[in-house]
Amino acid sequence: MTTATGAHAQANPLIQRGRAWVFGDDVPNDAGVMTIEATRRSIYDPAELAKHCMRAIDPDFPERARPGDFIVAGRNFGRGQLHVQGPLSIGALGLGLVTESMSRSFFRLCVSVGVKMLPFCASVREGIGSGDEIEVDFSAGRVRNLSTGREFAFEPLPDFILEILLAGGERPWLAKQAQP
Repeated sequence: MTTATGAHAQANPLIQRGRAWVFGDDVPNDAGVMTIEATRRSIYDPAELAKHCMRAIDPDFPERARPGDFIVAGRNFGRGQLHVQGPLSIGALGLGLVTESMSRSFFRLCVSVGVKMLPFCASVREGIGSGDEIEVDFSAGRVRNLSTGREFAFEPLPDFILEILLAGGERPWLAKQAQP
């Protein structure tokens, strides 16, 4: 993960800086975030899924996106079927996620696999364009567009969800809880 520069940012893994990749409303999980072919073939290997992330919408996306970058999307992101391949592909690329809203099932899958996100950021696309450099403080709910100087404040996720995301998802978090 790429973090913001400076001592504070290095001490806080919930601050991430990267390029924005802006997508529209109603991006489906299957045939949107993940190609339908990868879902139908029941691929679960994150490295393989990374090659298919957002390819159904932007065929070159997996090659151009870099760890630390962000998917910035509109309303109802990840709608449709409850398949884990989409969130796994986002996590495998090391991307953060900022959306105006997302489906409940997609939100749960993202928490399960540890995708850092701000899922309910009304009108965030109005101030961010594809290619803009942004910094997201997931714990504070703050998005700064470093290319334009605009800053947005949103409701952050509860601490217990941030703890799961920091652990890398449900399984690592549960394993930590089981340790004496």
